[in-house]
Amino acid sequence: MTYKTILVPLGGGDSDPVALKAALTVARDFDAHIVALFVSLDPRDAVPMLGEGMSGAMVDEIMRAAEGESKNHRAVARRHFDDAVRESGIELRDVPGGVEAPSAAWREVVGRIEDVVPAEGRLADLIVFAHTSLDADTQGYATMETALLGSGRPLLLVPKVLPAEIGRTVAIAWNGKIEATRAVAAALPFLRGADRVLTLTAETSATEAAAGRRIADYLAWQGVNPELTILKPGSEPVGETVTKKAAELGADLLVMGGYGHSRMREMILGGVTRYVLNHAGLPVLMAH
Repeated sequence: MTYKTILVPLGGGDSDPVALKAALTVARDFDAHIVALFVSLDPRDAVPMLGEGMSGAMVDEIMRAAEGESKNHRAVARRHFDDAVRESGIELRDVPGGVEAPSAAWREVVGRIEDVVPAEGRLADLIVFAHTSLDADTQGYATMETALLGSGRPLLLVPKVLPAEIGRTVAIAWNGKIEATRAVAAALPFLRGADRVLTLTAETSATEAAAGRRIADYLAWQGVNPELTILKPGSEPVGETVTKKAAELGADLLVMGGYGHSRMREMILGGVTRYVLNHAGLPVLMAH
C-alpha cells in the first residue's frame, strides 16, 4: 500500500494554504495525485424549515445571499489552489500520466458538505485537513469530524506551522483498540519510510503496558523496528500525555485512532480525540 490519491477539502478560508502545503509535501514523497475539493452550496439547502409568515421574497433573498457567499468562498479557494500549484510547479492533470510524479486537480461538487466530503473521501487514500477547533471554525471542524467518522479513510491533520518534513520521526499512540489498529495500517507507508518510529502506550486501567510490546512485535514483521515508551499519565489527560511526549521525542507525525461513541444516535468524538484535535502542535494521522 502507498498513498496515490490525496483529497484536500477547501472552504475558502485561512486554513486552505496550510492543508495544501501539507498535501504537497506528502505528494512529493509518494508521487501522489492531489484532488482539491470545493463543495458549492445548493441555495435550496440554505432555506430553513418554512414557517408561518415567511414570504416568497424572503426565501428568494436567503437563497441569493447563500449563493453569493458560496461563490465568494469558491473564488478564494480556487485562488489558494492556483497559488499552491504555481509555487510548487507540479503538473495539473485529471488522469494518471506515463511517468510517476506528483500532480493535482480541481474538483467542484454541488451539495451538502457533510455528505459530499465523506463520499469523495472514500475514493482517496488520504484526506488532509488543517487543525481547527469547534470555536474557531464550526463548519471546518464539523466537516473534519464527518470525514473521520464517515469516510472510512485516514485523515492527516496538520498545524498552522508545518515541520520541514512529515513522517521522518513517527510516534504511534497505541492502546490495542480497533481504531488504533486501523490507524497503524493506514500509516504503514509512512512507517516503512521513517528514519525513526516510536510507540507510545499510556498505561491506564483500560490499557496494559504489554499492548505496546505486542505492536512492536507486529511492526518488526513489517520491517519496522520501533522504540517502545510506556507512559504513566497519572492525573494528566491521556491525550495531553501522548502529545507532549511525542513532541519531546521530536516526532513530526503522530499516528492514533480517532475515537467516537454514540449519543442520541449521533457519533461524537471521545475525549482523547478531541484533545489531540484541539491541542496537537504536530501533524496527526488519524483513522476511525
